[in-house]
Amino acid sequence: MHGWDLASATGQETELDPELAEFALAFAHRMLPPERRGDDTPFAPVVPAPEGAGRYAQLAAWLGRTP
Repeated sequence: MHGWDLASATGQETELDPELAEFALAFAHRMLPPERRGDDTPFAPVVPAPEGAGRYAQLAAWLGRTP
């Protein structure tokens, strides 16, 4: 996800390896459900991903970033 942050901030391509994104998104859904967000976790609430967003943008949104 930090790679996405850097790519997004510098105007570079953010959708890279689709298999890695799929794995990371599935992992994030299992390990960081919305109800586990709060003061004791460094993740913001889930942000809605734009319609048609790629997997990396969906992951960014799940982790509280605005894609």
